[in-house]
Amino acid sequence: MNGPPTTTAGAFRPGLALTVQVAVAVAVVLALAAWQFSRGLEKTALKNAHAERLRSEPIDAAGYTAAVPDFTRLTLAGRFDSERTFLVADQAGRPVQVVSAFHTQDDVFLVNRGWVLSANTDLPEVPPFETPANPLETVGVAWPTEAVSPWLAAQPWPDGWPKQVRGFDLARMAAEIGAHPREIRLERGQPGVLRPVSLARDYSPGTHWGYVGQWLLIGAALVVGYVVIGRRRGQRAVESEPLAGTKPASGR
Repeated sequence: MNGPPTTTAGAFRPGLALTVQVAVAVAVVLALAAWQFSRGLEKTALKNAHAERLRSEPIDAAGYTAAVPDFTRLTLAGRFDSERTFLVADQAGRPVQVVSAFHTQDDVFLVNRGWVLSANTDLPEVPPFETPANPLETVGVAWPTEAVSPWLAAQPWPDGWPKQVRGFDLARMAAEIGAHPREIRLERGQPGVLRPVSLARDYSPGTHWGYVGQWLLIGAALVVGYVVIGRRRGQRAVESEPLAGTKPASGR
């Protein structure tokens, strides 16, 4: 009498080696997803802080210190220096940014007045711009300071004023005029502004959310592949086993 029929339903034998490999891979994927998630939260917080500070009331420049957060709005009361101005451009033929010394009662600030057009910044001609009547009161934003590349730090500066320079070396610019080493960008419509430099900042938190989704999909694919391979291995193992209640055939 034959034994009961063999069934392979539910057989799952992935093996120890595959289980360990998949477990490690899934742990790594989840760690990467968690890291991207934390970066997304960080970028979102920075984006919200940026927007909130640009909406806040400006503080008086007399209260400015190096600890003032980026994007803090400042009210500057004083005068522009009609001579000590930097014309900042990264490429010839591009518009240049006019950064002038601004004197308040107690301090000197590096104020970015905005863009002016220049036919060729390699030539000694200075793009036309006007120094507004002094004294005046204007509002600017304390902008983040970027790292200076060795190439930029090594660039020679011309004698005399205004100085045409390649990029923002704020520490060097501030040392030239005795100012705070911080860029203050004038807001649109403020006295002294030219074509204003953008106050937008691209934090791109959505990029990190996209990476989170990608890593989770990779993790899900690993788990599905693990289950499929485990079942196939189990099915083959069961099919290769002798039927219950039967004996292997013996030779005569």
